[in-house]
Amino acid sequence: MISEKSNYTPLAYGEKIRIIFLYQIPSFWPSWDSFYHACFNDDRFDVKLLWHNETALQVFQMVTAGRFLRDNAIEYELFDQKLAISFSPHVVVIQSPYDSWHRKDTTISLRFKQAGARIVYVPYGLEISDMEESKLLHFYQYTILNAWRIYTFSEAMRQDYVKHCPNRGAVRVTGHPKFDAYANSCDFKLPEEIISSAEGRKILLWKMHFPVLKWDGKKNIIVTPLIDEYIRFAEWLVDCPDMFFVFMPHPMIMSGGVPEIFQEQTAKLVAILKSALNVYIDISDDYRNVLINADAIIVDRSALMVEAAVNKVPILYMHNPDNTERLTNAITPLIESYYQGTTADDMIQFVEIFKSGIDPKRKQREEAFQECVPYTDGKCGVRIMDDIANSILQEQPSAVLRVAVFAMGDVFRYYWEMTGTLKRNDIEIVVISDNNPSKWGDIFHGIPVVEPSNLRNYDFDVIVVFSEQFFKEIFKQLMYEINIDIEKIMRLDTFIVSLSDNEGDA
Repeated sequence: MISEKSNYTPLAYGEKIRIIFLYQIPSFWPSWDSFYHACFNDDRFDVKLLWHNETALQVFQMVTAGRFLRDNAIEYELFDQKLAISFSPHVVVIQSPYDSWHRKDTTISLRFKQAGARIVYVPYGLEISDMEESKLLHFYQYTILNAWRIYTFSEAMRQDYVKHCPNRGAVRVTGHPKFDAYANSCDFKLPEEIISSAEGRKILLWKMHFPVLKWDGKKNIIVTPLIDEYIRFAEWLVDCPDMFFVFMPHPMIMSGGVPEIFQEQTAKLVAILKSALNVYIDISDDYRNVLINADAIIVDRSALMVEAAVNKVPILYMHNPDNTERLTNAITPLIESYYQGTTADDMIQFVEIFKSGIDPKRKQREEAFQECVPYTDGKCGVRIMDDIANSILQEQPSAVLRVAVFAMGDVFRYYWEMTGTLKRNDIEIVVISDNNPSKWGDIFHGIPVVEPSNLRNYDFDVIVVFSEQFFKEIFKQLMYEINIDIEKIMRLDTFIVSLSDNEGDA
């Protein structure tokens, strides 16, 4: 066999699967919750939750990490590199994809992978933006590129990975664990402080993301609602005593971490809300207690704008009127089913409509939620656990190398017809591609010949470039335009030498 040997720690007969959950950020916990507990309670796994309580750059999301574990009676140990190494994990579940922001160089994802661990990543927030900058965050972070498995919430979202992510082969559709909790929504209770402050009034949850600037390819654009409109609404709600508001800000708002140009406005908004008698500012680590018990929701651009629909209450989606940000196809139908707003007047009108008891968008919203979030059976975490266990238990070194061919010219035909190199028993040619459109759609000895962009739809171990003259151009095309993993792109000479070195295995 000529393919690169797997460096993953094998599962010995009779062993449990050793799995580490590398915990750092409490607000990301809902993305793990049911998955972690499924593994913890399954006899096939030996589970360690390690609290990695140091960071490279960003710290504001981690300050309450220890308190969260203690308050929720979650068993943990402090991360220690020697402890992690001695445990020899088969799997390491990494909570944040941002190696350089959230971890020091000794604990970046590649270190664990090189030590034999299979990296597993469950997105902490659903992928919502289709802008170029967002694609880098969704599909190109080092943890994602190093992952053995990436679990996503729908087939529509997997198609975005297929289109944009070099590590698309790691993606599995299981549904997202954060939706499992709502199958038992009675488990979530409003904090007593909110109950007593509300005094029986209807509760409106106002979830606010921090102000965001994004590059649209030409200039920075503000993709979140205008802060001045939020200030106007805050000034209005102070004189709305028949309603109670729970304001749930992004942690960066309360920590002063918003971009400098927004800091003065944001501080003014928070000051108004702090002074209001009918407002509770919720900075707890688990947003679900309020989300599931709110009577109406106002949300802007954040992952919570998808999750909000689990509650089946009226939802107003606030956005910037000048925002040209595209949303992913996976969530667009759901967001379009919400009430839409850009100004304080829209927010006020939404409150008045809610108070009247009218909700004409309810049916559309519930149908869109079922379309966009197909897995709400409470078993997403179990599906992830089972996929990991079954995949590891079934791992066997492949006897056949699956090869994609690029460049169907004279060189390829020489190796096909004259040498027999490509007809060995340990090689399977699964697909052929070429930049010549006249060849697309052909079948060559039972092998499909496809246009380069369609290579994403095929599963192969390596892609061999059968062109020395144009290797540089083809390499760039495969890596940057088609997003083929660089480790899979092989020069013809490297391929031939590898075959020669392994002739005894042919």
